[in-house]
Amino acid sequence: MSETDTFRPLGTPFDEASVRTLFDSFLEQLQDPDGGRALYALHAPDAPVRCGAGIAAACSITAEAFAAAHRDISRSGAADLPRFTAGPLCELQAAAPQAVAWFEAQEHDAQRHLYVALGVRAGTEDLRIVWCTPSEQILPWSFEDGLRQSLADYPWVRAGKPAAARALLDAGYFRRYWRPPLVITTLPDARFSCQMSTACCRHDYEITLPPEAQLLIDALPWQRLAPQLVGTRLPVRVDGMLQLKSPEETCRFLGADNHCRIHQVLGRQPFGACCVFPFSFARTPEGIAVGLSPICGSARVGLGIAPQERIEDLRERLIHAEPRASEVFRLTPERAIPWEPFRDIEKGLCDCLAAQDLPLRRRLYVGARLLGALAEGGPIAVATWQVEPLPLLRDDLRAAIHGMLARLLGWNRAVLRELPRDIPADLAQREVCEPAILAGILRNTLFCKVYSYPLDLTSAHNYLIVLYLLTLLMQRASGGPLPPRMWRELGSLGVHGLLKTMLNEGMPENFRTLLSRSEFGVWLLAA
Repeated sequence: MSETDTFRPLGTPFDEASVRTLFDSFLEQLQDPDGGRALYALHAPDAPVRCGAGIAAACSITAEAFAAAHRDISRSGAADLPRFTAGPLCELQAAAPQAVAWFEAQEHDAQRHLYVALGVRAGTEDLRIVWCTPSEQILPWSFEDGLRQSLADYPWVRAGKPAAARALLDAGYFRRYWRPPLVITTLPDARFSCQMSTACCRHDYEITLPPEAQLLIDALPWQRLAPQLVGTRLPVRVDGMLQLKSPEETCRFLGADNHCRIHQVLGRQPFGACCVFPFSFARTPEGIAVGLSPICGSARVGLGIAPQERIEDLRERLIHAEPRASEVFRLTPERAIPWEPFRDIEKGLCDCLAAQDLPLRRRLYVGARLLGALAEGGPIAVATWQVEPLPLLRDDLRAAIHGMLARLLGWNRAVLRELPRDIPADLAQREVCEPAILAGILRNTLFCKVYSYPLDLTSAHNYLIVLYLLTLLMQRASGGPLPPRMWRELGSLGVHGLLKTMLNEGMPENFRTLLSRSEFGVWLLAA
């Protein structure tokens, strides 16, 4: 031990030799593919251990099941799992019947020095492990602190990257020291820094968590933090997930000071949906496209740091995310195209939406005409499209489109319920009064690929036009600039994909078919 290390001998059962032997046995069995049964036996019944894709109390699974999974994980992940070598015991503190021990350790392949904290409990005959987690330094943790920090690494068990974790020790190591390779693309003006608005904790969408999140919630010091939350049990959904928040709720863990109580205790956000927000991720053949949710006011108006300047932060968030992905890229439902033209058309549409010298309606019109020309092999005549008049619609087509909008306004969403159901006759002559904000939302919606990946670029652009028309109706109801709750609703409908749900439930089949045609976008703008 160095002169700065401390060891506090406490006597049986928490003596140096006993704890040392337990830790050595733990690492030996952890790193032996056939050591699963012995590894299981080292744990207390309530210790959180690997179970399926997540974690559970050791007593809830059998030694045989644990050993079989341990063998499979160890062999399949042999090239990527860490190999630990134990160093000296640095510190040992106990408050019977529990103790926290800190060891120096080294990861063999990376030759990385670290510390490992071990939480042990004295049983009637021997010591048992309750938790084990790595750290860059020795910290003044209580037994309960260490348990919480260990449990908070459960998303890295679920991630299975770079290999499935054998135990929370592996998960903690991956969280601290492994990052996926990341090549990102973003919109050029994308920016975000948290302004503590807590819109993400209050907005009317639901958030679900995997079952092991309850273990972490149970381990938090609610008696000190918020006595009214003692015994909190999240509702279990029919799919087995836990309901953190329903659309009508503000998150129960949000404190009066606009801080997340869980984040305050842990120093980080362990829940995937909360950690990822306001970013969205989509896989492309060239890397990861990173978008921003306009539900967040900071992201909506471009305050803060560009995504390219926070790569390490994005790498950790990406582990919590399920990026959108597609193997087929389409211009229209019937026409698949290679990635490169898909990417270039998407960029062209986004650039058109950013063209501040044109009214936003005209930018959308040019985009619709461009998609039509590309689909039909016609000439590209942007200069003409910028000035030509909108087409004249038959009254019955205009009435049908207005009826579609009225149906959308009848959707059971709080903001939409506030809007008048009648559609103004002069809708085609109106223009939004805050085009820069709406253009940002529309560009992010396209860039996030929430509609273009499952559908096609033409349908995605038509969804943008519907969002534009809904913005006009919100603007009419508010009498001018939109309040934040309406911008947040547009963000939900766009980047979070709620509009697709609305347009596919209760709409006539012919409208769903028309949404994939470029001329329908032109008709929408002229209606």
